[in-house]
Amino acid sequence: MHTPTEPIEVVMATPHACAALADVFPDLLRAHRELVGTHHTPAVAALAVVLQHGPLRVSEVAEHLSLDLSTVSRQVSHLRQRGLLVSCPDPADGRSQRLSLTPAGVQEIRTFRRAVVDRLLDHLDGWRDEEVGDLTRLLGRLVAAPVPSSPPSTHQKQLQGNA
Repeated sequence: MHTPTEPIEVVMATPHACAALADVFPDLLRAHRELVGTHHTPAVAALAVVLQHGPLRVSEVAEHLSLDLSTVSRQVSHLRQRGLLVSCPDPADGRSQRLSLTPAGVQEIRTFRRAVVDRLLDHLDGWRDEEVGDLTRLLGRLVAAPVPSSPPSTHQKQLQGNA
């Protein structure tokens, strides 16, 4: 039991633990590419964002995906042409359009997701549901945590060629 005179122990991630996590990122990206594929990734990601977050403006889709507006606009145009997305006037601002999935768009994302789940089942053969749940919870916590905004370090500038 904690008494008022005892200090409260605050447990934080150490630089060593964060470095180990950073070392896993390249392999995590590789695994993502292998499990999800790369052929339709931007288009499927745009569909998934609209499905998950409801009718959105193209700029909001770009923000959710952390992509340039022109890139997302091209994807959205392609998805409209394929009949997977429709746009309707924004009731709050008639000058803007909101994107929604068509039934074909919903089916496309379901088919894609089913294929990813099947690949994950093969890839995680031998994992217990509890382990998959722990990984899901921790990755969800990682992506939900606000990323501190800070200027790039000298090393980052050198890697970008701006130093």
